[in-house]
Parts: sequence; structure tokens; C-alpha cells
Amino acid sequence: MILQVRHIAKEIAYFGTSVTLKIITKDSYSKWGDAAESSSNASKTAFVQVLTQEDELVEEGIFQAGDHIFWFKGDETNINRGNRITYKNEDYEIVETLEHDIAGTTYVLEARTRKI
Repeated sequence: MILQVRHIAKEIAYFGTSVTLKIITKDSYSKWGDAAESSSNASKTAFVQVLTQEDELVEEGIFQAGDHIFWFKGDETNINRGNRITYKNEDYEIVETLEHDIAGTTYVLEARTRKI
């Protein structure tokens, strides 16, 4: 199992593609409760999985065909819910992040996203 996860992390480095991570920061709130946001961008490498109608997450109704899962190496930072990923000039919001770890070490981060 450890070798499989390490192999996946190496494949992300070798076969991944460049994406832009937009890190969203909520700076303040208006008197109506609306959040004022600022953002910064970071270039990352990810393996991209496009969900199809046959994927379990789509069949369960959690995501739609065409939504994306971005796989990152475990040492990447800011792969958090609410941040956004730009890939092929399209923006996707991270709605769920899963850490795949073994013996307390995270080797792969899975960012499940929806197109904005």
C-alpha cells in the first residue's frame, strides 16, 4: 500500500499538469454580513481526473459529469475548501479535500471540485 501511494505521488510529479490555485482570504465583513475577499495565486502541479456519468460520485448525485478531481502531492499547501483552481481557462471551486496518508504521513491530496 505504501508503495502504491508513493507511486501515485511520483506520477503526479511526472505526468501532472500545471494549474493555478487561487487562495481566497476573507478579510472582513460588511454590516450586512457579506464577506470581503482577497486572493493570491500559486502555480501547482496536479493530475486531473474529469468525472464521467459512470463515476460513483456522479451516480450518487454528489457531483455532475464534467466536474473535476485534482490530485496533488501530499506536501502541497492551501489545498482547502473554498479555494479555487484554474485549469484550461475554467475555474473550479474546491468543495472537499481528502488526505490519503499512511502511518501519519500524507502522500496524496485529493481536491474534489465543481465548475464555477
